[in-house]
Amino acid sequence: MSSPSSIWRKEFFEGSLASSASRAWNWYRAEFFALFSPPTLAWLLDRGERRLLLRVGRQREPLQLLSADGHALADPVSAEELSASSIDEALERRGATRAATKIVVEIPREAFFVRRFDAPLAAQPDLPRLLASEVERKTPFLLADILHGHVAEPHPQSPSKLVVEQWILRRDLLPGLLDGSGLSVDDLDLAQPAPAGEAATSVPALTVGRAVEAPHWERKAALALAVVAIAFFVLGVAVTVWRQERDAAALDVEIAEMSRRAADARKLAEQAASESRLLATLREERAKYPAFVDLWEEVSRILPDGAFVSDLRLAEAREGERSIEIVGLADSAASLPALFDRSSLFVDAKLTAPITPDPIEKRESFSLQVTVRRRQ
Repeated sequence: MSSPSSIWRKEFFEGSLASSASRAWNWYRAEFFALFSPPTLAWLLDRGERRLLLRVGRQREPLQLLSADGHALADPVSAEELSASSIDEALERRGATRAATKIVVEIPREAFFVRRFDAPLAAQPDLPRLLASEVERKTPFLLADILHGHVAEPHPQSPSKLVVEQWILRRDLLPGLLDGSGLSVDDLDLAQPAPAGEAATSVPALTVGRAVEAPHWERKAALALAVVAIAFFVLGVAVTVWRQERDAAALDVEIAEMSRRAADARKLAEQAASESRLLATLREERAKYPAFVDLWEEVSRILPDGAFVSDLRLAEAREGERSIEIVGLADSAASLPALFDRSSLFVDAKLTAPITPDPIEKRESFSLQVTVRRRQ
């Protein structure tokens, strides 16, 4: 009995997930392409590649100018036209250029030598180099005398292997195959086997002449524009981040300055509030009792002419009660409390010490305390 973890095998990821992703991509691609009309879609998918195809094996068949997806683009190019002008002129009359056009000859499959064998999947990146060395080691041909290519497909029974078909064509067969077409071997770019009937089988393209890919200025321009757009996007993001950091630093400085000013203002406000409370308290206290100058004036009015004061103090005997303590000399100290009791500012006048005669001043020494009357 297999463990539950056995379902998470490499075959599961390479099989189920890969096939699901492939189906999802094919569906999305088909739905996206369905948004456009066939002419618009053909224009969008056209990368500028052109193929001038010659099918040999039939009597003087003209060359077909095809797009990258195999659709005919213009009238065929006959051997007579090529004999009267050149390939460049013939292509120019059909809106194509030689630099963006590959000349391909399609040769019957019988002219090729085909080898079929299995190879490890890990060897796929090195197949071109390995197959070139295999030609001289396992076939009677020299690399200089042949054209060769290959097709590799997954093995139907073993996921870790590839089914490889190597196609070999002798170079000396090409002049005879091109006879009467108006082309020479030097004009060719690629050679490929003819398809097998109506079956859509993969066939290799054997390089004859130019090994470089035809230039696609539109694609290069689009790639350059994309790189420029990405560069501008990255630059814009960098500038935006730099500006935000600069503004954030400036904002931090402003916030610190405003915080300092707010603290100073708060301190001033607290000081003003404290002074206001003190002033209000003073005003309340002043409203409760007469001012000291009023008390002094009233004491001066009450005391008779034969009395004078040596010490006068304003005291608060207990909370909410004020009194005046008077020390001095008078002709008759015993009559002073009665004088103060008749005043509207004082109440409860009394002597706080015995009356003693002063032999020098010839008057009586007294110590008097009177309570200040609260205002109503």
